Amino acid sequence: MYHKKRRKARSKNKNKGGRAKKENICLKKKIWLQKVKLAYFDGRGIAEPARLILHFAKVDFEDFRFTHEQWPEIKPKTKTGKAPYLEFDGHTLVESYAIFRFLARKYGLAGKGEYEEALVDAIADIQKDFRTSVSTWLYVKMGYRPGNADELKKPHFYDAVETYIPLLLNYLKESKSGFLAPSGLTWADFTVSEFLITILQEESTILDKYPEMKEYLKRVKSIPELKEYYSSRKE
Repeated sequence: MYHKKRRKARSKNKNKGGRAKKENICLKKKIWLQKVKLAYFDGRGIAEPARLILHFAKVDFEDFRFTHEQWPEIKPKTKTGKAPYLEFDGHTLVESYAIFRFLARKYGLAGKGEYEEALVDAIADIQKDFRTSVSTWLYVKMGYRPGNADELKKPHFYDAVETYIPLLLNYLKESKSGFLAPSGLTWADFTVSEFLITILQEESTILDKYPEMKEYLKRVKSIPELKEYYSSRKE
């Protein structure tokens, strides 16, 4: 009787193990079969954090890039007439931060727990305010909007840096992880680091007062999963 029970138990455990293995294979197959397409202009821009999340997670995705000359033909085919947009497993998502949050939750870059997820969202929204302020000057400088770039540079570039960099630096120091959130790397690091690259391209000495932010940027760009992509992409 004892041996029969043991044989039944082994058989039962074997069946459980077999089912778990099949379920795992099915899950991996489903992930592999998911069709992912990210569409944006051929440059870093506001879509780059999404590209970084996907590359970090080693997702096989279509990085659909187009020129400004091609955009008028593509624009009417989009849901909102805006880019970027993400096609994921039959669904279309728009608005860059909605895309970042979706991908971050899916691939473990949203923060650990409800509080930290909210913290990460807050940091990203601070970064968004920073970008909005600088863009007022930058778009005029680039010729996308009318205005006097020289007059706008101090309030919307220099003053914005003096306002927002210390705020972000406080989060970096408080986290004690080397990244902006206590648990480590999150999607907020990609939004912040990408914008730091942008302002450094405009003025290479703009972060000289903030060496910790320059070290932070180097740290993000040294993430093993992304080193190859960083070295090959257009800056």
